[in-house]
Amino acid sequence: MRRTLFVCFLAVAVLIPFQGASAQGVLPAVAGNWSSRPSTQPSITLDQAAGLDAPVIQEFGFKSVEQREYALVKGPDSFTLTLYQMVDPTAAYGVFTYLRPANAVGSKVAQYAAVSTNRTIIVVGNFVLDITGKRAPQSATALRPFVDAVKPKADPRPYPSIAEHLPPNGLIPGSERYALGPLAMQKYLSFGSGDWIGFSQGAEAVLARYRKGGQEVAVLIAEYPTQQIAAKRFEAMKPVVHPDPPTPETVNRVVGSLREADLIALAFAPRAGAFPDGLLREINFGHYVTSNEGKFKATELSMPVYIVGAFVGAGAIMLLAIFSGLGFALVRIVVKRFFPDKVFDRRKTMEVIQLGLSNRPVNMKDFY
Repeated sequence: MRRTLFVCFLAVAVLIPFQGASAQGVLPAVAGNWSSRPSTQPSITLDQAAGLDAPVIQEFGFKSVEQREYALVKGPDSFTLTLYQMVDPTAAYGVFTYLRPANAVGSKVAQYAAVSTNRTIIVVGNFVLDITGKRAPQSATALRPFVDAVKPKADPRPYPSIAEHLPPNGLIPGSERYALGPLAMQKYLSFGSGDWIGFSQGAEAVLARYRKGGQEVAVLIAEYPTQQIAAKRFEAMKPVVHPDPPTPETVNRVVGSLREADLIALAFAPRAGAFPDGLLREINFGHYVTSNEGKFKATELSMPVYIVGAFVGAGAIMLLAIFSGLGFALVRIVVKRFFPDKVFDRRKTMEVIQLGLSNRPVNMKDFY
């Protein structure tokens, strides 16, 4: 018993260092024309790396952080790369939408990448690459080595698809913000207090802003695990969304709300009108089935077809048996003709049990 306990404690002691170090060492020492500088700080905490954004990153599902300084091999350019390792790609996508600068533009280096003058945010699986610096690389060619170095260690699971429900018309590019908790949602939208959406019940939400002429509308879509939960949350949030008496015309006033299936959609604008109402009607609440899709019609054969098929099958089996028998007989005759007593009918090695009913000796040739 003591020996078993000692082995268990030894295994745990060996595994603990690997558990803590598994999140480190993801960033490469050299990537393309960039080389990392020797770090004076062996490790960094989330508070040191993210500052005031640390609570929101922790809310999404944080695992570890790694930071390195990179400099151009031949040149004065340098930048800081902070790598956030999240629990899954969903959390990484949320951090991306949270850290993405408002004036950033997309990049082809990854599915989700935002490049601005002094900051670049890239998502690779469950990793978030935060590149900061006045002379940081911005082109896809310069950023590709870092993405390729991190990708083999990234989580290949898909990103959340809730943003696909957003209407495309009038969408301000880069305004999508994803939330898995009240802290992130409060940063995006100063409305309500606490968990009024219901993140504790498995909800996820996406917020996007739309512009038409001089009018701007924010659309919030929350998705729940089941339709029943969505229905209960829609009833519970009515005092917050539509208070009595109504709230004055402010920026974060709800001017439209609806629920369908497991989705709840809210429109925020100073005043109600055709634009926010039209956005709510354009939301894709599910998958549409068209009438021109291919159809499959099951057909059943008639009884005469089954009967004829049975006779044909039985005849085929009989013919196979006849021809295989004839073929074996032909092979046997040929072998016996050219190799007598070598393969078949070896009289010297055969034994016959006699019942003793007669005194006549057994002649092996009588069998053939």
